Amino acid sequence: MNFKQDRLENEKNDPLESSSLRYINIPIVLIALFVGFGVTYLTLRTQDTSLGLGDSRTVPSSNAANNSDSTSETKDPNDFAVLMDKGKRVYTTTCQACHQATGAGVPNAFPPLAESEWVNGPPKQLVAIILHGLQGEIHVKGQKFQGIMPAFKGQLTSEDIAAVSTYVRNSFGNKMDLVPIEMVDQLKEETQSRTLLWNGETELKAQNWE
Repeated sequence: MNFKQDRLENEKNDPLESSSLRYINIPIVLIALFVGFGVTYLTLRTQDTSLGLGDSRTVPSSNAANNSDSTSETKDPNDFAVLMDKGKRVYTTTCQACHQATGAGVPNAFPPLAESEWVNGPPKQLVAIILHGLQGEIHVKGQKFQGIMPAFKGQLTSEDIAAVSTYVRNSFGNKMDLVPIEMVDQLKEETQSRTLLWNGETELKAQNWE
C-alpha cells in the first residue's frame, strides 16, 4: 500500500505539446537566414544601391535610347512615302470602285487614271476635280466620257486629298511630283464659295491652274 502510494505521489504529469519550448526559436532562425541571404545577394549583384525607381542592376544602352527618340518623332505629313501610303488607303476605300484597282476605269462609264492627261496635268486641276466633283463631257486618252463624279470636299480632309492625288499621280504608270497639303488648303480657300460640280472639260480648261 505504501509502495503504490509512493508511486502515485512521485509520478509526473504527462507532457503537453504546447508546453514544450524546445523548437520555438527555429522559425526565427530560418527567417533571419533568408533575410541575410537576400540582403547579401542584392548587395553583391547591384552596382548602384542608391534608392530610386526602376531596376538599377541594368543601364539602358545608348542604342535603345536612340531608338526610343526616333520612334517618338512625328513624320512629315508631306513626306512622299507618307502621302503614298495614306493615298493608297484613301484610293482603295473611295475611288477604286469606279476607277478599279489598276486605274484602268470602266469603258464608257468611268475614265481611266492610268496615263491620263487629267491626272498628269497641273496638280491643282486634279485637286479641284476631287474637291468639287465633275459632270458633263470629258475626253480622256481620246475616249469620251459623260457621267458624274461626286464632290469629296465634305468627306475627305486636305491631307486625304493631297495623299490620294499624290498616289494616283505616281501609280498605274504615272510618274509626277507629289501634291503638298498646303496646295489643297490654298485651293479650298480660293474655291470655298463654289457649290456646283465642274461642268465638264469646257469649264475645267477655262481655269488657270498654274
